Amino acid sequence: MKEIIFHCSILVFPFLYFLYKYKKISNFKKIFLIILSFIFIYSRFIEPQIIITKQTNINLWFETKIALISDLHIWIFKKQDFVKKIVNKINSLDVDYVFIAWDLTYYPKQKNIKKLFKDLQYLKHPTYYVLWNHDVWKPGDNIRWELEKVLLEYNLILLNNKEINLWNFKLLWLWSNWNNEDKIELLNNYTPFDNIIVLTHNPDTTNNFTNKNADLTLCWHTHWWQIKIPFIYKKMIPTLWAYNKWLSQEKNTTLFTSSWIWETWLSMRLFNFPVIDIINIKK
Repeated sequence: MKEIIFHCSILVFPFLYFLYKYKKISNFKKIFLIILSFIFIYSRFIEPQIIITKQTNINLWFETKIALISDLHIWIFKKQDFVKKIVNKINSLDVDYVFIAWDLTYYPKQKNIKKLFKDLQYLKHPTYYVLWNHDVWKPGDNIRWELEKVLLEYNLILLNNKEINLWNFKLLWLWSNWNNEDKIELLNNYTPFDNIIVLTHNPDTTNNFTNKNADLTLCWHTHWWQIKIPFIYKKMIPTLWAYNKWLSQEKNTTLFTSSWIWETWLSMRLFNFPVIDIINIKK
């Protein structure tokens, strides 16, 4: 159904021609339908293709620059050319690391994986990624092992419930709080002096942090809703708490909630460009 809607959206152009030629409709209705059509064209064909970068400065006890992207969802709506566009954009940035956060795929076939993501091998910066449901065949085909094999070949490093020691901080991946899979107790292994950055799926997870050992927590999941109609979009954010800011100070951690770079359900975006977040951590 998603693909049918995706491909049929091209019919908006003959519809505009029909409105132009059709005489038995009032000018008011015609103008109204034309305006709606142009909004649809912009949100379907223009805004989803414009990748922006957003700079966020965070003061902590160490320094680093991170490029964070989430939810690539490559296949049904966007293909290899969009991956290439992302890689070119990231390679132009002055950052230390790239974090790719969950759902790299969207119902692809196993045979397509290597071709779809081949441009990731040209990333110039050390790149770490995490997987989520679309990457482990819920729903879709079982592509997990092929995806991991290909990304290893392309020099991307998988985080899977483990800690990675980087230059001046430790990176820790906690799974989602769905089904209590976020192993928050792992934070008890550290102290507030260990320089910990946590990657986790849902910002609701931070409400369960029992200590201040995570200096910074990077989340996504909210999607900031891809059609961002003022006030209404807040009702669509799928979290228990209203995470309506990119950066916030929670009880036990500084929280950064990323937007995402792709679309789901419908290939449309409005007032919410695909974004690569640049996180500048300074002392």
